[in-house]
Amino acid sequence: MSTRVKRLIAVLVLGIFFIGLMGISLGASSTSSAGELRLATDWPYPFHGNPFGAGAVGGAWWFVYEPFAYYIPQSDEYIPRLAESWKIEKGKVTVTLRKNAKFSDGKPFTAKDVVNSVNFIQAMWQWPYEIQSVTAPNDYTVVFTLSKDAPQSFVHTILTDAAIPALAPYHVYSKWANQAKEVAELGKKIFALTSSGKTPDAQQKSSYDKKADDLRKQVNAYSPFKTLKRMPVVGSFEPTKITQSEMVLTANKYHWLYPKMKINRITFRRWSSNEFVWASLISGEIYAAHPNMPKDVVEQLTILNPSLKVKTTTDLSEIALVFNYQKPLFKDVNLRKVIAYVLDKSKVRDVAVWQASTCSPYAHGILKSMESKWISKDTLNKLTKYNTNTKMAEEILKKAGYKKVGSTWQQPNGQPVAFTLSVYGPHSDWVLAAREVVQQLNNFGFKVEMKLIPDGMRDQVMKSGDYEAAIEFGVTWQGYPHPYSGYLRLYEADLYNITKFPSKDKYSTPWGKFSPYDLTEQLRDVAQDKKKSMDVVQKLAYITNEYLPIIPLFEKVLPIYYSDKKVTGWPAKDDPIWSLAPGGIERVYNLLITTGKLAAKK
Repeated sequence: MSTRVKRLIAVLVLGIFFIGLMGISLGASSTSSAGELRLATDWPYPFHGNPFGAGAVGGAWWFVYEPFAYYIPQSDEYIPRLAESWKIEKGKVTVTLRKNAKFSDGKPFTAKDVVNSVNFIQAMWQWPYEIQSVTAPNDYTVVFTLSKDAPQSFVHTILTDAAIPALAPYHVYSKWANQAKEVAELGKKIFALTSSGKTPDAQQKSSYDKKADDLRKQVNAYSPFKTLKRMPVVGSFEPTKITQSEMVLTANKYHWLYPKMKINRITFRRWSSNEFVWASLISGEIYAAHPNMPKDVVEQLTILNPSLKVKTTTDLSEIALVFNYQKPLFKDVNLRKVIAYVLDKSKVRDVAVWQASTCSPYAHGILKSMESKWISKDTLNKLTKYNTNTKMAEEILKKAGYKKVGSTWQQPNGQPVAFTLSVYGPHSDWVLAAREVVQQLNNFGFKVEMKLIPDGMRDQVMKSGDYEAAIEFGVTWQGYPHPYSGYLRLYEADLYNITKFPSKDKYSTPWGKFSPYDLTEQLRDVAQDKKKSMDVVQKLAYITNEYLPIIPLFEKVLPIYYSDKKVTGWPAKDDPIWSLAPGGIERVYNLLITTGKLAAKK
């Protein structure tokens, strides 16, 4: 019996075992209902229905909360949800709410709920202080006044973050409304002082800490699900039955799109492991999910479950080889270019995550899936292509004073080109990538060893600089799908904090000398202007590609599996709606349901 066949049999046995265990021992329902969509996710148990409590509301988030709008990255389109329209002026966003939105208990959704929600999240989470004030001139108009330091990109956050409009319905959380407003105002004042380099008054700070702690203790302990016997939501579905193994959501009959909905029940199975989820997909127990599956299993899906389809879409993030610029070895751009030429990045991808997209041949800091939208052909013609080319790599090293002694390359100072490549152990795909990178670099003549970062130690190791090179997330666009997100991470924020790439130095480009830090600041200010953004992006792309602060290895993708056996109406594989999935795939399901596209198969 072949290894593949043994593996497939093991998969089915494992799936039957787990599904049987969940269905029989824990009381989960196994008979599907008409108009039901079955999915997999996590949730806190016992379930409290409080977004500020431990575990919040789990994977029900995008079904129970609505943003002002959905944003479809591929088509660059905003789809209004709780907002009818919005107006963006300098430092101000005015949102006109739809007048037919109601909570699942029949109460109308108004501007008062938005103001209360903003007060609560600022008081409970100390975010978003970019909102200086929020007012309600009438029941269906909300005016957000932004702080002077708020980036233009924050407008996108206001429009698309589901926490902002209705996380704390006034009629549910009114008991703490005044406390939340007071704590939010105090928090903003202290944040403004510290941001300007001033020290808050000790008494003021102490008063804030006491009031904030007191509020958090009270709100965190609240359980609408226990106290009200339900969780009133403005979204399309309300949680109605929750056990340890199953969460059931029932359609909100007051939702403005309820008349269009042909799916009226969502049943979640607990996402206990990838193996359980893909076995559940194969057995038909759930109808859609996005687990990583072994290549041989996917190749056999047409036999195991012919109704299963797969669509891969970008996860709006990439995995990269990053360098610690406090180590002298990596300050030489020639060496970084050599590594880029030596690596067979497609092979690294195949070994690590076979469904991912290759980043080759450029390293310009724009996700490969978004390259055609943001990099002009003229700019691409100016960029170096880093296709695998060991002869080119050898020529660069020799010109830079490196020489090969025996089978090992030596630096101009006579020391071998030797370093360790750190990788976070629990991320098995990263470990596979690291192993392949180490092998390829050693085959070329470097001395590279792999070092595993223990479970729970990743942040500590990377932020302390206790590494030489590492496998990490490269640029990511989740949250705000715009080049600004990637360059901010690279030159000012998370990646800069662990690499210390000299982003304030000036680098030569065909348009003059610029620092990527200054350019990122410029991009921040023009992010809502596509033409002006494009101009800045070309310069940042050139610097990133030619000076290689990181070397991207592959772009992550979400493999989305869905079955049309019980539910029909799935979009075509090239439909832009799939690009809504990164950061919240449930938004795709919710949009398809509330527009009447998904329906039970007759």
